[in-house]
Formats: sequence, structure tokens, C-alpha cells
Amino acid sequence: MNSSLNVQTYENLKRDIMTLEFMPGEPVSAAKIAEKYNVSRTPAREALVRLEGEALVDIYPQSASVISKIDVDRANQEWFVRKTLEMGVVDGMFERITEDDLDNMRELNDNMREVSGKMTNPQMIYEYLRYDNEFHTITYLAAGQELAAELVGKSMTHYNRIRLLADMQNVNKDRTLATHDQLIKCIEQKDKESYRSLLFKHLSYFKSDIEALRQSKRELFKD
Repeated sequence: MNSSLNVQTYENLKRDIMTLEFMPGEPVSAAKIAEKYNVSRTPAREALVRLEGEALVDIYPQSASVISKIDVDRANQEWFVRKTLEMGVVDGMFERITEDDLDNMRELNDNMREVSGKMTNPQMIYEYLRYDNEFHTITYLAAGQELAAELVGKSMTHYNRIRLLADMQNVNKDRTLATHDQLIKCIEQKDKESYRSLLFKHLSYFKSDIEALRQSKRELFKD
């Protein structure tokens, strides 16, 4: 039971950091977390320590803990890892992807479309990100690259914060959903080179999104 409670507290806190329920730079403590999620201080402390390891919380011993501001340098490195790996699985994915995989991709994009209109709700915001990540994970798994999928799934914290902030803007949600539809179509038509070009463009929107967000939401970013 304690283990389950620890995981639930960690997942709730991570969701609320990613969706700005806890703002970057905001002080946070085990007592505050325990009260918010109605748990004892032990799972609250463990959640803080675990999220410090993911660079989402800064812990200062004998002082305060704060929600980490978005680190653009780290986000750029995470983006490089994802871009390199995801572009690298294209050949293997095209050789092995199945109709069931495509059905799952279509369903996930439909799920994203459904929740995209409900993104004033933190749970729906986080669901949108989860569906988006699962959409792309299918391509790794279809290529037989489970380790690459696991690495991307665990290490993209600051990159994902920027992605989520960007897609909370309606124009960017529409862009993402439309691009996913086009990626599926490229796979259906076995057009690998168009898929590769479109995927690179899709992943590279991140660069312009960073600059726009830094101008409009400067207070969220690390100096």
C-alpha cells in the first residue's frame, strides 16, 4: 500500500508541475504536498527527491525546495536525444509496422483531438501529453527499439514542459493533430521519405516554440 501511495503521490506532483498547478520557482515542501494530496510526509518527501532526480524540483538542504524553472539548455539537449533517436528508427519502423500499430496511432490521435478542447483541466492537459507520447512511442516499438523508447520516456522532462506549454495554444494543437494525421497517411502510402521530412519538420517546431514562449512567458524560464 505504501509503495502504491508513493507512486501515486509522485505521479500527482509530476502532473501538477508539468501542467503549472505548481508554478516554476514556487516554494514547495513535504508538508505542503502532504496536505494537497492528503498523504503523510513520507510519500511527499520521496516524491520531491524523485522529482529532483528528474530536474523538476530544486532541493536546498536546510533551506527551501522550489519547483525548477524551465531550463532551455537541458530542454535542447533532451530534444537532440529525441530527434536523433526518432529519426533513427524510421527505416526499421517502415519495415515492421503493422495495421494494428496504425489503428493504435489513429486512436491516440483521436483521443488527443477529444481532450484538446478540455485543456483548462490539468488532468486533461496531462492526458493530451500522454497520448502524444504514446503516439510516437508506437514508432519506436514497431522498429524493435524498446530501449530507445524507454530512454525517451524517462528523460524528456524540460523538453516536455515546453511541448505542453506550446500545445496549450490552440494554433499549435491544431498543427500537432494535423501533422499526426499526415504522418499516418505517409505510413499508409509507404512514403518513407515524405514521412522522414515531415517528422523532422514536426520535431523542429520545438526550436521556434521555445523562442516564442520565452518572450511571452519569461517568468517560467531559468535565466
